[in-house]
Amino acid sequence: MEKKIIAIVEDAETQQKALEIYMNAWGYQAVPLGNAADAITYLSTNEPDLVLIDLHLPDHPGIEILKHIRDTDGEIPIPVFMVSAEDSPEVRIVCMSTGADDFLPKPLNFADLSMKIQQAFERVAFKKEIRALNARLEKEKKSLQRYFSSDLVEKILNEEISTELGGSLVEASIMFFDIRGSTTLAENIGPQAYATQISLLFGDLIEIIFANGGSINELLGDGILATFGCPFSKGNDAANAVNAAVEIEKHMHALNTERVRKEKPLYRFGIGIATGKIFAGNIGSEHMIKYAVMGDSVNTAARIEDLTKEHNYTTLIDEATRVKSGLSIELTELPVTHLRGKKEQVKIWGVNS
Repeated sequence: MEKKIIAIVEDAETQQKALEIYMNAWGYQAVPLGNAADAITYLSTNEPDLVLIDLHLPDHPGIEILKHIRDTDGEIPIPVFMVSAEDSPEVRIVCMSTGADDFLPKPLNFADLSMKIQQAFERVAFKKEIRALNARLEKEKKSLQRYFSSDLVEKILNEEISTELGGSLVEASIMFFDIRGSTTLAENIGPQAYATQISLLFGDLIEIIFANGGSINELLGDGILATFGCPFSKGNDAANAVNAAVEIEKHMHALNTERVRKEKPLYRFGIGIATGKIFAGNIGSEHMIKYAVMGDSVNTAARIEDLTKEHNYTTLIDEATRVKSGLSIELTELPVTHLRGKKEQVKIWGVNS
């Protein structure tokens, strides 16, 4: 373990020598500096762990060194102790208000000095630990923001939403978005260019979903599985899902208008939305965990999205979504459909965007 470096700015040779002896005896590396100019030169290229400064120096007041340190400090300030035989409330106020960590009157009490130095290093270690924890928190926050809107991320970090294994039955609206003909597009422009293009597109769509209170449960290569109502309900989740779909359609039509101008192939896509009771929660093991949604409505949304290939609508919703959303947007009732994997027929509506 490297020795901590303590810079001693003191012009009195006897005092400087005594401090140097004590610092070395305590296991620190002392750097003696006899005046303000030498101290500022040293501090311009070095960062000691603590600085001890005599207030009255022959060339400049020690307070100027303190100002220099505070003007050039890093993210974690260097502990600075001011020392002076002139001990008055006014002197202490000036030193402390300029940024000193402590003021020590002369003659120095070396036992007290040793304790204060140790306490200063403990505070620095604590600040470094807090900074590291904050950096880790920000990293985790950015990771979560890829899947959840900012308000949900805050609830997760505040432990309002469990991160343990398990889940519950909740009512939610499920959205499947899918790009048609992605294989052909990837073959035409190459896999790397396709990946870049899809990433940019999905970035826009995810922002739309987040803005409407949704969360990203999964990216499916050429599709998105989004949820509205879990892990936290906004109270109008079906309406939010439909509004998000309408905004996505507008965005995609705008992109296609631009692609026509540039003589590029159009994006073909479909959106399916279903609402109902689903399981939502964390599955996996202590080594790997995934927030998952499962249930009839998830399957229904996927099947409905697939039906957009057969109808002249890019967004289809089920009856439960229509009823729960309460929106006054124009819808077209389609023939009752028997979806693959479901015993009962499903009433489907096309969204007229």
